[in-house]
Amino acid sequence: MIDALLSLFKEAPPPPPDPTAYERLAALRPLYVQEGCAASAYPFLAATLIFTLIVSAWERYLDWRQHVRVAERGDKVPEELETLVAQIGDGGGDKESSPAALLEKLREKAPATRAYALDKSRFKFISSAYALARGLAFVYGGALPYMWDAADAYGARWFGGSTFDREIKTSLIFYGVWEIADTLLNLPVSLYSTFVVEQRHGFNKSTLSLYVVDLVKTLLLTAFLGAPVLALFLKVVLAVSPQNLALYMGGFFLTVSFLFITIYPVVIQPMFNKYEPLEPGPLRSAIEALAASVDYPLYKLFTVDGSKRSGHSNAYMFGFFKSKRIVLFDTLLKQATTEEIVAILAHELGHWAHGHVLLTFCVTQTYLFVAFAFFAQCMGSADLYAAFGFRAAAGASDTAGAPALVGVLLFFNFLWEPVDHMLSFAMTWNSRRMEYQADRYGADRGHGAGLQRGLVKITFENLGVLDPDPWFSTYHHSHPTLMERLRGIDAAAKKTR
Repeated sequence: MIDALLSLFKEAPPPPPDPTAYERLAALRPLYVQEGCAASAYPFLAATLIFTLIVSAWERYLDWRQHVRVAERGDKVPEELETLVAQIGDGGGDKESSPAALLEKLREKAPATRAYALDKSRFKFISSAYALARGLAFVYGGALPYMWDAADAYGARWFGGSTFDREIKTSLIFYGVWEIADTLLNLPVSLYSTFVVEQRHGFNKSTLSLYVVDLVKTLLLTAFLGAPVLALFLKVVLAVSPQNLALYMGGFFLTVSFLFITIYPVVIQPMFNKYEPLEPGPLRSAIEALAASVDYPLYKLFTVDGSKRSGHSNAYMFGFFKSKRIVLFDTLLKQATTEEIVAILAHELGHWAHGHVLLTFCVTQTYLFVAFAFFAQCMGSADLYAAFGFRAAAGASDTAGAPALVGVLLFFNFLWEPVDHMLSFAMTWNSRRMEYQADRYGADRGHGAGLQRGLVKITFENLGVLDPDPWFSTYHHSHPTLMERLRGIDAAAKKTR
């Protein structure tokens, strides 16, 4: 009794200190979390949201710079570009390929180029805002743990067993729900882009029925090809210790990549487009002569009905060893002369001669190895899973008792994202460097003027921006601008002479 009375005169304990800014950020959690989800000691969620907002603000600033530049000068041919085009060779007497005709076409198409670029730009501001809102709501709302709980409930009903025993089956359900949800949420953007923006400017050749058929085929391919690969991937992740994970993942992705390169042109591509051998004639003979002159093993030469879906044109090489093939879009055959197409393929052969395809493949495989080496160090962090609403306990398993697929998604979509952005910029820079090399290769073999004419035609036929904002172009474009390429080919041709 006396102690109780004396306690009334004692000083009250000081209130707990206010949480620091770091502690407040670490305490941020999704609106939906799994039952038993503990607090994270690190602000992974807050860092993800902040980084997403910063990157979005930077990219919208670049979009704004590009929009303003196109609006102010997009309907005019830059003076330097006019000078460069005027210096191109005459095209062997073909009036449509003469410098005067090319300049006239550039000037004629410039207003349409501006209108197309501005339409795409306006829509990009809207679609980017939609993507940002959707992404933030997805992460902060706790869509990932919610979808996993829903998938696990169905897995328990259909397959029974413990959560661990059915993890791979639950993962397949989860990823199927993810893909369907992502497809449906992207549908309005894709439909508007295809049937409004591209249609308005004459590029869309697809129909709604063809669009739906393509969508269904894509989803079925994802299910029948993607599901077994994902299941095997998860088996490897669950079976291998973190110390050896990067090595096994390197072998896994190397095998899958070679398998994909083998089946893609013979199984997947023909499901969407018609590939036919290029008919005998002057063009085929000229291409075969070009390949023979540089000892390129030309096994397969195809045309593809790209005009079935789009008015855009292209040409590309694909594959390794005897699966190598050169593919020409039928739209390109209508837009360029034989000399110009051969020059464009001389550029493509430049990529082969410099080993760009193999280099890119090796860089990709190395990237995956390094990324999974870092993932192996993070996959057991209970704090990572807890930050995004998942129940986890350190030491419960190699993935802290959380699903392995969730760990991979959290790492690559959120934790690794800053590194990915830096590497993406480095790859863009390297891609531009390789394009210059391939241009020089073509010019060194006497195809400089033909390549320049081909590039000009591809640019105005595709309504490419003639004078993009330098910052925007450097950040986004994997190819140098038309002016930069014409300038580089000129310099290479002068050295050859």
